[in-house]
Amino acid sequence: MGRLAHTGMVFGLLFSLALLGLVSIDPVGIAAMPVLLTQKRPFERSFIFLGGGFSALMLVGVLLARGFGAVVLRFENSHKWLVPGAETLAGLVLLGIGAGLVWYVRTGRASVEPSDSMVRRLRLGDGRLFMLGAVIVTVQSIADVVFVIAMIHAGQLNLPVIEVIAAVGAYTIGALALQLAVVAAYRLAAPERRARTLDKVHSLLAGYSNQALIGVSLMLGCGLLIAGLLGFGR
Repeated sequence: MGRLAHTGMVFGLLFSLALLGLVSIDPVGIAAMPVLLTQKRPFERSFIFLGGGFSALMLVGVLLARGFGAVVLRFENSHKWLVPGAETLAGLVLLGIGAGLVWYVRTGRASVEPSDSMVRRLRLGDGRLFMLGAVIVTVQSIADVVFVIAMIHAGQLNLPVIEVIAAVGAYTIGALALQLAVVAAYRLAAPERRARTLDKVHSLLAGYSNQALIGVSLMLGCGLLIAGLLGFGR
């Protein structure tokens, strides 16, 4: 592959991973931001929490890309079913998640309100807050089928370490973009309007986050399922 073609492929990968990160909505992380922004040292506390999430997502992403991605790269030529099988399974899981979210919304069980226990944890000291952000993101990323598939795909390309880190970073920035947007909206608002801004953000999340999650899960699930089934026919 020529240098120009390689550069184009890498930029395409970065762009696609940033978009995948952007659609991987994290309702827990988003709901935590208004709580943190009403505490003392709101911006510092918010970035400590986000820093934990960023560090964990980068670490898990690189481990998946350099670990499972390398395994898949070694076995996919002799096991043609491996990649389409994983895509089919991922599609079914995402469709199941989407269907489950539809049921939760219709029964009134879905909520973007953080639980009382989560609110208490968000008041922990800085070190524990950093670890809380890391744990939340680690659990979500392991359960996030799209993230796992994206990182394995990045590993399949057999890129240099620095390019793998850049690819994981693109996904991570996209995944944290909505939380950063909440912080930015609060920061840019006039001091006397900040409480109202947070209320508007909460109303927006309450109205659209679950619907967005349902839409993303169903669309990506269908896409992966179709790609996997077509892959079996190649």
